[in-house]
Amino acid sequence: MRKDQIKAEVKKAQAIVDQLVPGKVRVAAHKYAEGGMCMVGYYDTYRNEPGNMLTIVPTSKMEKLDRFYSVDVFTAFFKQRAAYMMASSEDQASFLSHPAMYGRPGMEGFLAKDNQ
Repeated sequence: MRKDQIKAEVKKAQAIVDQLVPGKVRVAAHKYAEGGMCMVGYYDTYRNEPGNMLTIVPTSKMEKLDRFYSVDVFTAFFKQRAAYMMASSEDQASFLSHPAMYGRPGMEGFLAKDNQ
């Protein structure tokens, strides 16, 4: 991809992600170790450390910008986890299952505070 195409893809992905999880993800393009470019979405997750201390965990999602790249595939990751990402930091930290399952029917009781 050319530089102008990459910038356009970043802008497109950021616009979609901003609709799904407003203010939670920063999208950028970077070179990766094997050569070439990748699309990266940076976001924070939260977990409880020993002593019940809430910790921010910087996290990212990466997709290579190659012939297989699709903005739909990249943003689907965030769509799948939108409810989790929009939850409070305390609820994220205490959720005991996969982030994509947060808020789904049958997942009640998977917050650590529900099992006390």
